[in-house]
Amino acid sequence: MLKESEEKVIALSKEKEQLIKQRDSAFKVAHLWRSELAKARERVVISEAAVVRADKKVRVVEADAEARIKEAAQKDAAAVKDKQELWDATELQRFNILPLLEYCNFCCRSESFGKQKRMLLKLVLVPVSGESVVHHMATYQVNFWTINEGKWSDIQATDARIADVREIAAETEGSSLDIPVVSSPISSHEDQGANAFRQP
Repeated sequence: MLKESEEKVIALSKEKEQLIKQRDSAFKVAHLWRSELAKARERVVISEAAVVRADKKVRVVEADAEARIKEAAQKDAAAVKDKQELWDATELQRFNILPLLEYCNFCCRSESFGKQKRMLLKLVLVPVSGESVVHHMATYQVNFWTINEGKWSDIQATDARIADVREIAAETEGSSLDIPVVSSPISSHEDQGANAFRQP
């Protein structure tokens, strides 16, 4: 009986040691799992923080993009407005300048007409001798260019108009070279041309 009891005690001791070893192993495994769980929780927290930061960055980027889009739209609208204002100003200047250009063109053409008329009158009205100016003028056929609604037309001097110029006496030639003109129903341009070339 004693021997059987000792064997039982020895078997129980061995079983106890095995249980203790299993317990220690279980503690180690539990500790490892706790460590892994803590690491996992830490990773979850880090991931959540990263998600929050990414969300903030996305919101900032979206706000910046909206602000840039709004600014670009405002600049586009301002550019369109400036372009329209510039166009309107250009059109206004063009409408203001066109009449001035037309007037300058008309003045230039009128001045050119006056010069041509005076040159022709000088050629015709220069006296050849003291006897007769009409005889000298009869040898020329004069073309007067006039402007009638933007078009040029020829007006030729006729014998009737040449006859309106009175002959200057030879005795008055030394004191004056005026050529008096008898009023006749001719155009105002011819009156002005004849009056412009009276020499004092």
